[in-house]
Amino acid sequence: MMRKKKRSSSVSIDEDPASRDVPKSKKSKSTGRPAKSLSSSVPDSVFGHMLQDSGVILRQGNMANEIAVDQVVFQKRLQQRLRKNPRYPNIIQEFISGLESHIEDPERFRNCLLPCVPRCASEGDTSSSSFQESLMRMLLGVEMLQTLVINTLFEKLPEFMFEGVGEDGLNIPHLIINQLKWLDRVVDCKDLGSKLMQLVSVAPLEIQRDIITSLPEILEDSQHGDMARELNALLQQNTQLTAPILDALSSLNLSSELLSEVRGAVMATVAAVQLEDLPVVVKFILHSISASDANEVVCDLRRKLELEQCVLSSVLQASQSREKSKKDRGSSSVPACSSKDSVALVLEVIKSAVRFQKTISEAWLKAIESVTEPEDHKVVDVLVLLILHSTNANQSRRGAERVLKAKVRGGLIHEALLNKTFRDYAQVMRGYFPSILSLAQGLLRSTDCCVVPFGGHIYKQAFTAFDSYCQQEVVGSLVTHVCSGVSGEVDVALELLCELVSQKPTEMAQYAVFVKGILDYMDNLSFQQIRRLFHVLSCLAFGQDQHGSHIQDDMHIVIRKQLSSTVPKYKRIGIIGAVMMVGSMAARRDRPEGSQGGTLPKDTHRQVVALLELVRSCSEGSAEAAALYYDELANLLQNHRLDPLVQTWIGKGVLEDFQEDFVVDLGPEIPGSFPFTASAMYNLDEDESQGGIAINLLPLMAKDLLHKADSSRDGRHVSPLCLSSFFRLLRLCEEEEHQGDLEEIDALLGCPLILTDMEVVEKVESLSKAEREFLCSLLFYTINWFREVVNAFCKLKDPEMKMKVITRLQNITYLQTLLETCLAASPGFIPPLANFDCESAEVLAPATSVAPAKKAKKGKKSKASANKNSSTDGSQLEETAEADETKAQANDNATDTPHHLL
Repeated sequence: MMRKKKRSSSVSIDEDPASRDVPKSKKSKSTGRPAKSLSSSVPDSVFGHMLQDSGVILRQGNMANEIAVDQVVFQKRLQQRLRKNPRYPNIIQEFISGLESHIEDPERFRNCLLPCVPRCASEGDTSSSSFQESLMRMLLGVEMLQTLVINTLFEKLPEFMFEGVGEDGLNIPHLIINQLKWLDRVVDCKDLGSKLMQLVSVAPLEIQRDIITSLPEILEDSQHGDMARELNALLQQNTQLTAPILDALSSLNLSSELLSEVRGAVMATVAAVQLEDLPVVVKFILHSISASDANEVVCDLRRKLELEQCVLSSVLQASQSREKSKKDRGSSSVPACSSKDSVALVLEVIKSAVRFQKTISEAWLKAIESVTEPEDHKVVDVLVLLILHSTNANQSRRGAERVLKAKVRGGLIHEALLNKTFRDYAQVMRGYFPSILSLAQGLLRSTDCCVVPFGGHIYKQAFTAFDSYCQQEVVGSLVTHVCSGVSGEVDVALELLCELVSQKPTEMAQYAVFVKGILDYMDNLSFQQIRRLFHVLSCLAFGQDQHGSHIQDDMHIVIRKQLSSTVPKYKRIGIIGAVMMVGSMAARRDRPEGSQGGTLPKDTHRQVVALLELVRSCSEGSAEAAALYYDELANLLQNHRLDPLVQTWIGKGVLEDFQEDFVVDLGPEIPGSFPFTASAMYNLDEDESQGGIAINLLPLMAKDLLHKADSSRDGRHVSPLCLSSFFRLLRLCEEEEHQGDLEEIDALLGCPLILTDMEVVEKVESLSKAEREFLCSLLFYTINWFREVVNAFCKLKDPEMKMKVITRLQNITYLQTLLETCLAASPGFIPPLANFDCESAEVLAPATSVAPAKKAKKGKKSKASANKNSSTDGSQLEETAEADETKAQANDNATDTPHHLL
């Protein structure tokens, strides 16, 4: 078909050959109007002729209406034809009647609501633009028709109210409302607003929401105030429309007084609003704040914002859902998810507000600071502090840190609130993990000891609640704290690692390599901290499930390296680490009832025994190292339940070695030459004065002097320094082996000690310096022995044993008075070591010489021992005086009271 050059010919453009071949439609009997047919010709009416003359061709069926001119040209033509018509203004009503008749057919009505198709699409005409409005919207642009067309649309809308989305994907009510948006001019805006609100009162919920959210795009500014009051009233009546009403109110141009009035009404609904509408409510309140009322509004919002109720309501909904539909297991989880999503949206709204408005961030800080009672603090306070910390703008980060520290220091924000926040809002808080980690780091590094534990609690909760990435970051941060070298920070971080390993062993095992890295920084750790570190590593590497078994070989290598070191500090580290490893490797496992023997695999039992023998052999050349080993092993037995076979093996070896090293048979004479005359003192078993046993203290001290004087001897050395530590280990072994019964060793309570006559104290002033210090050391060892004996046997119920314990207490008080006299005469005396993991012992060189050949049990080789010591006399004190002075200088910071005296 060739293009017509005259614009007026567009009216007859529709008369193509196809249309001529179709016969005229029959009239409808009921209406007198043409019935629906396949013809695309214009109906024979004023409405149809007017449209054709103005440039619009109506189509039927699923064909869109066509426009041959620009829509502005169409509107001007139509308005001119209506005004110039002889029947004006009655022609307007005739035109509207024709419109009503045309849109009675749903297909035609749909076409009138959809955009017209430019005629140029098929004929190559470029006189009209590519996009054109719908016929209805173009008619609404004609002022003389607007009110009547609006009435027609509102009359048609109820026919489609309950149909929803059709098969073609169109929602007719939505299309009708869209026709009213962004009109160049509304002739009667007040009447239009009134009609819209009347329609809202009767329409279904979805259409109500659609109309309300469209109001700012339909009404002119002059109607915004009146419409806001109507919406505010509707908000109080229907909470289901909260979200669309607030969306509309946010877009209306309101005066400050009216905005404040509406905000007050909205604020009153916060506590009762639907959970899914809460983000919209909070957004409206925060976005309507001015600088003058920010503090008051935020305080009010914080008081009424109950996120805890959100969780409770979601739990209740889930419970009801399970009761209604037990088969649908997934339905119960939907409310909980919507709860978390809604809370997350609320926090995003707050985050957006504080990020771009300084007054709101300051108002939140002041609102939280104003709370003075712990029970008044809520979950929202913790979450808002995280939001403020995550926002770098307006110094809110520092403000959040300051407020949190002040609240924790004052006991207003406590761990229970933090637990609740992590438990109920873990998914929400995950988004603020960088801030959570930063706050925990800052609190743990704080010089204020009141806030440090709270930082540790944040770490634990974050590790428990979050995913593996966050767990790795938590462990890495704790390792950094441990390697910092700051004592308090190291202690707290190690304690946290211990708790996490104890409570979450499987999860922590994944990060064992990170913890193992601390071994490179042990020079910065105290022995107590090293003990905790090896406890953590041993639990990871040798725990019952052995999830961290990949670091076992590294642990063995480190321990062997430390044990073989000639530096006392590193040897002590090896001893501590080895005993901690034994505690984890030999921990008692579960076993079936009635089973005999141990609970460990044979290979593990063999490794434990080999490790203990290695520690014993590496420490026997140094009295300090041996005593530390005995103390560490005793603490292990006291605090851990070991495998029965390992326990028996340890107990047997300890009993034999103690008898061999410190116990002798008591005869009529004590052979040997010593600095002071030897005699058996403080025997509570007088009837066994012959053939009994005694603690060989004075002879051992004399041998110790020889050992110090001759440093060329190698091998095992028995020192009185180990006496109390070894006995404590023996006592704990016996208690464990015999369920608290000490009958096997109760002779040690009343047996005497080989000492010297204490009358020598009376002439202490006349003694040489070396003799005075020897006497002071003798009294120290004796008092320590009696204190350990009292500690061991004080729980016995036997009256005779109780009397012996009382007697030992009397011995202690008497000996302490003698010690005071000797100390007064020996101002430069440094007592023997009693705490063997203290830093002051580091400079003490380990003993390298060996004592004479071992004695047989019960002193059967006492004569041989006496012969070997026969050449020893008082001169040996002078021979070691110089060595003692060196030791005194090195041990200048040692405590005056051994730990066995405590």
